[in-house]
Amino acid sequence: MNMNRKGLGQWNIRVLAACALIAGAGSMGSTCRAQNAPADLSPDVQEVLTLSRQHMDDAVITNYIISTGKSYKLSADDIIYLNNQGVSQPVISTLLKTAPAATVSAQPVAPAEPVPPAVVSTPTEPSPSAPPPVDAGSAPAAPGTVVAVPDSAAPGLAAAPSPAPIAAPPPTMDYFQAQLAPYGTWVSVPGQGLCWQPAVSVGWRPYYDGGHWVYTDAGWYWQSDYPWGDITFHYGRWVYTASGWAWVPGYEYAPAWVVWRHDDPDGYIGWAPLPPGAVLVNGAWMYNGVHVGVDFGFGLDVNYFTFVGYNHFWEPNFRLWIVPHDRVVYAYWHSGVVNHYAYDHGHFVDVGVPHDRMVVLTHNDFHATPIVDVRREEEAHNVIVRNEDIHNYHPGMAPDAHGGGGHQNYPGHNPGHDGHDNWGH
Repeated sequence: MNMNRKGLGQWNIRVLAACALIAGAGSMGSTCRAQNAPADLSPDVQEVLTLSRQHMDDAVITNYIISTGKSYKLSADDIIYLNNQGVSQPVISTLLKTAPAATVSAQPVAPAEPVPPAVVSTPTEPSPSAPPPVDAGSAPAAPGTVVAVPDSAAPGLAAAPSPAPIAAPPPTMDYFQAQLAPYGTWVSVPGQGLCWQPAVSVGWRPYYDGGHWVYTDAGWYWQSDYPWGDITFHYGRWVYTASGWAWVPGYEYAPAWVVWRHDDPDGYIGWAPLPPGAVLVNGAWMYNGVHVGVDFGFGLDVNYFTFVGYNHFWEPNFRLWIVPHDRVVYAYWHSGVVNHYAYDHGHFVDVGVPHDRMVVLTHNDFHATPIVDVRREEEAHNVIVRNEDIHNYHPGMAPDAHGGGGHQNYPGHNPGHDGHDNWGH
């Protein structure tokens, strides 16, 4: 135990000395600067160094470090070398925070006093106008009588563990703009401000293609194949405009921002993007500043919804199984709204059609995956892809929603029978 303490103390002294050297580098010049890479510099740390050399923002690099879930233990020489190579102090600090705690005593440690959960206030949004209809001539302009799903018929997620908090840096507008630049265009939308439109073909809609549903301990999670999907399908809202769908930036994270409809007798389930102004406040929905009931449809008509049969809900590519338009109208008018959502310890939970019912309706016994794992996998994958696309993208180039190489072969992606996604309706 004494040797462990001694070794740990020596390591801490060297690290503190290295940090002090970094802090005073501006006045100390090149004293004791490590010019060559340490022999034991790990490949994981080298990957972070590569991102820094590509002039990635600190927010991008730190988000990548946290998303990987890896432990980066740095020696004093590593710290000095990274500093000399231009790696910023915030990035080095993030690397140090991931290092596993060393064991200095075999004595048992008394458990800490329980800490009461923090009170998290529910953020609110501005209240813009309702989204315009897509095609008023092809379907009824407003939904008819909807059927509220009673709580007794829709068990929640009480048996599932609470989603663990993810210590990722909060997003900013600057971060959104930098990350989404290669894949679309920023436009000004009346009533919404600065929004982003992906460079997709006519007929595209959010939560429609290039992704699939995953059931997590925070409810239904949309796992997208797009390199920007971890941003735009989990933050903000989508609004329909005269030039197509646009993403309205937001800063609250959720597994998905959708409203659900279900037609159990005919075997259909559908979903549509929640519009701006639809917010959950203290467990109750508000729309454009007005409290609404659990059976409220947020002004979304049939054209906003994607419907599939329950027997195809688990497909990795919904475009092959979308209910045709004539049947969508029927399914829409025979369906009821499902607004089962909640906040659990400050985290948004997208219950949707609850687990027990979906087991029966889809004939598939499935279990919840920890959202922390699903989110980490998606974000870690996408940040690497986006770094390459951002590096290769230059002002004046035409943006491409698929990035430099089309879909990035993300797990679960399954193109159409002809190898393409058959864009458009």
